[in-house]
Amino acid sequence: MLHLLYALVLLLLLCGACAILAERFTPSPALLPLPVLSGAVVVLYLCGVAGFLRVGAVAVLLALAAVWVVGLVQYRPAGVAAAWKRAASVPGFTLFLGGAAFIWVLFCVQQPMFTQWDEFTAWGLAPKMVVERGAFYVADPVNLKASFTYPATSLITFLFQPFGPWAEWACLAAIDTLALACLAAASALPRERWAGGVLVFAAGFLLPFFFSATPTGSYAAQYVNAMADLPLAMLFGGTLCLYFAVGRCKIAYWLVALPLAVLTLTKDICFAYGLITAFLIGLDLWLAADEPCRKAFPKALLRAGALAVIVLAAFSSWGRYTAAVTPTADTAASVGSEGLSYGAVLVGGVKQLLGMGRTEKFAQIIAAMGSAFFTRRICLLGGGIMAVAAITMVAAAAWLAADRGAPRRRVLAAHLGFAFCFAALYLFHLILYNYNFSDLEGLALKDYDRYLAPYYQAWMLAMLCLLARGARERLAQLATGGAAAVIFAVFCWRGVPAAGFWSGADSLYTLRADVQNRADTMNTVLGWPDRVLVISQGDDATRWYYYRYELTAQVVNGFGGFYGRLGETQDRWDSDFMNLVESENWTLYDYKAVCVPDTLVAYMAEKDCDYILIDRADDYLQREFSPLFEGGLTNDMPATLYHFEGADAAVPFTLAAVAESGVE
Repeated sequence: MLHLLYALVLLLLLCGACAILAERFTPSPALLPLPVLSGAVVVLYLCGVAGFLRVGAVAVLLALAAVWVVGLVQYRPAGVAAAWKRAASVPGFTLFLGGAAFIWVLFCVQQPMFTQWDEFTAWGLAPKMVVERGAFYVADPVNLKASFTYPATSLITFLFQPFGPWAEWACLAAIDTLALACLAAASALPRERWAGGVLVFAAGFLLPFFFSATPTGSYAAQYVNAMADLPLAMLFGGTLCLYFAVGRCKIAYWLVALPLAVLTLTKDICFAYGLITAFLIGLDLWLAADEPCRKAFPKALLRAGALAVIVLAAFSSWGRYTAAVTPTADTAASVGSEGLSYGAVLVGGVKQLLGMGRTEKFAQIIAAMGSAFFTRRICLLGGGIMAVAAITMVAAAAWLAADRGAPRRRVLAAHLGFAFCFAALYLFHLILYNYNFSDLEGLALKDYDRYLAPYYQAWMLAMLCLLARGARERLAQLATGGAAAVIFAVFCWRGVPAAGFWSGADSLYTLRADVQNRADTMNTVLGWPDRVLVISQGDDATRWYYYRYELTAQVVNGFGGFYGRLGETQDRWDSDFMNLVESENWTLYDYKAVCVPDTLVAYMAEKDCDYILIDRADDYLQREFSPLFEGGLTNDMPATLYHFEGADAAVPFTLAAVAESGVE
């Protein structure tokens, strides 16, 4: 409940500051939540790099409160109330505030949890560590590689829970709040066009479902997901929509820099998305200017170049920071098992595209990517060709609704610029499939829809924004209503999920809850400096990653291969989790590590482990390893934590904690 109260107070401070700033500087109040939230994230980022993350949260709160104080002094309470009233009449602002408050209350009641695999390996684990430890996971990595994720989603989460305990549902609500701020910027229309603003906001909210390949009848995780896909799409589209509204204003133009910096810090691929955003803005400044293109070019180049510098600064600063605080760790950006740099990958990929030294794998991936654009389902209408056709129809309507001259050139430049950059991004992903994935994953185009759907989503959102902002009001309103109606109709026809953010998902949490209950017992003994080896026989890594997420300790990686004799480590390799098997029985589990009692003790000492957690045992552990453990082991024993007394102890593992659970 404290999380909810704090979030609602923060929303009140944020929206009040936006209303007061809109009164002072005259932009639409719907445009301000995105740059203000992004500015808060940038402040947190700078403070986090300096090692004072919680100081940054205090600074953000004080800054928002200061806007209120200045507003109350300058405009008096009656003036602030009038500013609120005027802001509430703007659909984008009201929908943002009401939608964010609704999400926070709903998630507080439902308490949704993480369900996606990558949330436990990085995207959910990173914000959890940032909130719990009050510092970047890079400086204090514990269970996460330094360069594994970028910090934007962790920072927006930290903004909404900087002082209290960690709550998964609050992380999900914070990410959704950022997404709604992007939709507010897209729907920031004049008061007299309130209907268009409502339609753009509602259609934009459905776009993550529209551009998805969620199987029929399954749980739709679009708004209950800690991964960076939703923020990527919304920030990419929302930043451009913000520019379309303020880009011709000399001072307000630089508001775009704030969400652009946050976009760049969202994911490694967002360096490309940030440069694409700067390119599209520069293209608009050049081709859609009121003056001749030749005269507009220098100014467009200068402004777009300045935004590109911001993108480069944000991207490189994170790399330099990770390298500085973890100088012995591998923090360099690389691709694939060969550790090639992005430059080497691009050069090699372009050469193969041109036919120079093309491998069979590359040729097969080219064929697969070409076919996937037409056959691989990327939206509710079908493949990428259908998505582009739908977006092009919206762009055509926006072009017709715009006045002749610069407004029409803006729509045309935006759509063709999006198309050109999409082609380049498509080829880039083709190259990544060749270098960054195994043969099996590359040829299967693993996560194809997840990688490309955010681009389609942002493209459609930008076109909807331009359509709604069409100068021919009646035509623009009718066309916006028609486009939104089609999106709603297709969603109702083919895209309504069986369950989603609006419904509980308790059946998905059974295994999570089991591991969580067991980990809670272990955490009464463990502390962050402790190092724990987790053994869960028969696991496919799911339970291991759950423990890695839940335990307040450093979970030590296991090994794969053969370590059956002391000192002979040449036949083993580093892994994450492991299932212990005997050398005569390699068929017991899919993921195995040959281990005997002596080598288990030696491995514990080698990795400087303090504890071993036996989550699930089996006959082999009972038969061969029981003498090492106080009280022995049984194949049906509950999850038990043992303290490692050392290799020379008569009984190396002594009982520390036992957790009972009925779920296996």
